[in-house]
Amino acid sequence: MADRILVAYATRYGSTAEVAEAIGEELRKTGVAVDVRPVNDLEDLSPYRAAIIGSPIYMGKWLPESQVFIERNQQILRTIPVAYFAVGLTVADGGAEILRKAEASMDQVRMLVNPVDTGIFPGKLESDRLSLTDRTIIKLIRAKAGDLRNWEAVRAWAQAVREKIAPA
Repeated sequence: MADRILVAYATRYGSTAEVAEAIGEELRKTGVAVDVRPVNDLEDLSPYRAAIIGSPIYMGKWLPESQVFIERNQQILRTIPVAYFAVGLTVADGGAEILRKAEASMDQVRMLVNPVDTGIFPGKLESDRLSLTDRTIIKLIRAKAGDLRNWEAVRAWAQAVREKIAPA
């Protein structure tokens, strides 16, 4: 019987992985068995009764590996509760238009599997770790450097979404 919750993620520089870990830890506090894994490391979803899937937002979209994972596994994902989360540098300001665009980053995956909930969180920017291409993009969008993640918001969302994906 499927009795675990999956927190799957794609990440480019590690910020989204750390958010996924925080979500997993918060869920474990309630006694739920949770696996936190990169989307590229997953083959069999049969052990899971629910899934939370996340990606950073790059150029207004999720990373391709998250989208491919959902597309490849949409048949099983449609049979269990699924929630999505996105991590983006521009969402720290929290303006309505910015949040609308962040929500739109999930449109492609929503068409494949409709989530029971979504979370959007600010990310972390360490410009010295970025590729030349990503540094150029960061300059164009004028993203703020530093760790903008709000861990209280991440934990609160994890607690709220648990009731939707795996009620006790």
